[in-house]
Amino acid sequence: MDVVLTPVEKIQDWIKDKPVWWQHAIRLAVQYGELDREHLSAVYFVAKVSHNLEESPADFAKVTLPIDFTGLTSEQAKVELRKLDGVVGVGALAGDQTLSFVESNLVVVYGDNGAGKSSYANILKDTCLTRGDSPRIIGNVFENSPASPQAQIEVSVGGSTEPYLWKPNSAPVEALKAIRVFDSSSASHYVNKEDALGFKPDGLNLLTELNKAIAYVKANVEEDIMPGNGLVSIPYLDADNDVARLVNKLSIRHAESDITKLVATSDELEKIAPLRNQIKEWKRQTPESMQANLRQQQVMLLPLYRFISNALRFVGSKAIERLKELQADYKQKQQNADNLRKAALDGIPFETIAGVSWQQLWGATKAFIEQESTLSNFPPQQGDNCPVCLQDISNESAQKMSALQSFINDNAATDARNAHQALQNANNKISELSLSLLDYEAALAEVDKLQEGLSLRLRNLVEQMQSRRNNFVETASLPSDEDILDTSALAELEQLITTIGSQMEAVTSNEELQNHIKEQEQLLSLLESKAFVALHYESLLKNLRRLKVIEKMEAIKRDANPQRVSVLASTIYQEGVIEPLKAAFENELKVFGFDRFAIDVKTRNSGGQQQFKLALKDAGGPVVATIASEGEQRCIAIAAFLAEMRADNRESSIIFDDPVNSLSHKWSQKVAARLVAESSSRQVIVFTHDIVFFKLLLEQVEAQDADVSSITLERNRKVAGIVRDTAPWEALTTSKRIKSLKAELRELKKIYTNGTDSEFRKATRDFYGLLRESWERLVEEKLLNKVVTRFERGVHTMRLSRLTDITDEDITLVNRAMGKCSTYFTGHDSAAPMGDPYPTIDEVEDDLKEISNFLDSLINMRKRSN
Repeated sequence: MDVVLTPVEKIQDWIKDKPVWWQHAIRLAVQYGELDREHLSAVYFVAKVSHNLEESPADFAKVTLPIDFTGLTSEQAKVELRKLDGVVGVGALAGDQTLSFVESNLVVVYGDNGAGKSSYANILKDTCLTRGDSPRIIGNVFENSPASPQAQIEVSVGGSTEPYLWKPNSAPVEALKAIRVFDSSSASHYVNKEDALGFKPDGLNLLTELNKAIAYVKANVEEDIMPGNGLVSIPYLDADNDVARLVNKLSIRHAESDITKLVATSDELEKIAPLRNQIKEWKRQTPESMQANLRQQQVMLLPLYRFISNALRFVGSKAIERLKELQADYKQKQQNADNLRKAALDGIPFETIAGVSWQQLWGATKAFIEQESTLSNFPPQQGDNCPVCLQDISNESAQKMSALQSFINDNAATDARNAHQALQNANNKISELSLSLLDYEAALAEVDKLQEGLSLRLRNLVEQMQSRRNNFVETASLPSDEDILDTSALAELEQLITTIGSQMEAVTSNEELQNHIKEQEQLLSLLESKAFVALHYESLLKNLRRLKVIEKMEAIKRDANPQRVSVLASTIYQEGVIEPLKAAFENELKVFGFDRFAIDVKTRNSGGQQQFKLALKDAGGPVVATIASEGEQRCIAIAAFLAEMRADNRESSIIFDDPVNSLSHKWSQKVAARLVAESSSRQVIVFTHDIVFFKLLLEQVEAQDADVSSITLERNRKVAGIVRDTAPWEALTTSKRIKSLKAELRELKKIYTNGTDSEFRKATRDFYGLLRESWERLVEEKLLNKVVTRFERGVHTMRLSRLTDITDEDITLVNRAMGKCSTYFTGHDSAAPMGDPYPTIDEVEDDLKEISNFLDSLINMRKRSN
């Protein structure tokens, strides 16, 4: 037999391969029931992150995790709540209290404002399954260092007891999520008041919220990508080249680098105006005149080029490097010669002997001796006459001169001399270099016509070379490595001359002239287009980035198609999942007695929203939501809640937190009757602060012969949530009060036996006060058959028919009993001489029997049970 999946189980499998932001929408719908604007904004953000439109936050991995459907899938076992205790750090709840839920299938937990009811209920809402926001768990604000919230929750799962430790934000537990909670907040998630009372079944409501998220995302995307939105207006570029085609048809296939490489350089921008002027001039010329003009330009420009090129041979970067090499070479070779001199000429009195100046003197002496016929030896020998000092050469002087000549003839000395000569020649050339541009002014003016700005750069280049030359001549200093000479202007001049030469060769006929003009016009168009890109560069980049955003937005929009949601919703409906739910819902409405108007339960599928629509039968206009009271709408919501339990065959416990808050007595009574009836088939736990509703529940328990266990929550000055395993006195029926008084009588007997007279006297006062209130309740409930009931606005005149049996004896009995209670209860001050009257224990017991017997008589003999 095929297993029929629940709507949630179908969604669980279906959503796995859907866009990440769809999954996040379902996740939020599971968690919160209904998506508000903040949730929808979060879904839109996830959509943009998944399409690289937003930076991925550090915790983005959370939205890619599998969705937790704990408690929403088919029930695996019946789960009932057993007890809640061990509470720590939740509000002002006392930690040593236990809420026990095992006495009966119906458990009513009553707590007045501030008694701790909401804190206990919030724990169960957080751990069980509740449509809507999870409650905020707060600690004891009166403690300086409140403990972390936690509690022990014990449940029965398929008959086996399982304890769980609860903490806020702890991982969901399947068993605990099997228990459903209904409160005022979740009621709105069952009833849609926008245009009709729409019952949104568990599971299909997830599709409704998903469709809401899809619509929200789609609307935001469409608004964002409206035509022209975010794009900068750029004029049309009227040109026939690749630059214009990119500008006019910019698209996402382009990269930012495609735009950047088309931006005109400063050199290209400088060429535009001269080229435009040249084209105008060429159009007025013949091939012959153009040849003559070009030749004249070439003649003017070549000397300027040669002048600057020649200057660079001496002060250009290569020349400076060569000069540095010569200086280093001379320094090294002179050092080598000095080292040799010291070794060979030690003892000669002159420190600079054999230096450059001395070698010049020595060379001159040699030349003189070689020319003088009377002298034949060089260097002079002993006995020769010295041509310098005009004295005879001694033996010692002859030896020193011979050593000097040997040194000079050595390679080291020769290398030093040669290096010095080479360096001196280079220095002389720089010193003699002339860098005046006076003879080239006409050429510079022509250059400026051909290429605007180039003449100024050539002048700057010459000025830099002049500065180098002057610094060297005046201080012998050379430029540093950081002082780089920019020679690009000379390279452009060379290219200009080359272009002129090419033009001369190309323009020999009229046809060639026209072709040349056409080529130059194309070049001009390209340069102007690149200038256009430079002018609109930032706007082009902005538009390209915006186009890429729009493409990604379009991808999100393609995802935002609700058709797939509609198909799934229709599939779920067609597979028969909805019909049992519809039948259960109609039955629940009948139970609540909706007879003021007839409701037609219909299903509809609009944009993926498969839900029930409640409308007036045969009515063309108003729908239920426009005329139903708050009480009627709350009953419809409870009916929807219970219908889901029934249709899904769920047997686990259900919890109601203030289900009739602010409702009229009529609808509170209907809700009380329905909850008591539901407790016959499952555990029903009701939290309430409404004493009237508590009373109505107890009355229905009595009317339906059901079982109920009551818990009252109290507080003292320090803590709340103190548990009393009984209903509050105000809510007890007469029979329940008599039962409670019998328990009080047992305690009274103990005081009578073991206590003092004063203690017994005080206890009887309290007892007779409660007994007096019980007589009042008996008169209201039984004797007067609830014709007039406190807390109700109406008078039940139909009940008057049973009041014909009231006798004088009844009146006498009630008056006597009330009078006696008034004598003994706390509230009357007796005169001192008369003493303080109080009954005996036997008298107390007889008085209690009297009201009990009278109640039995009214119920059994006079049929006052209804």
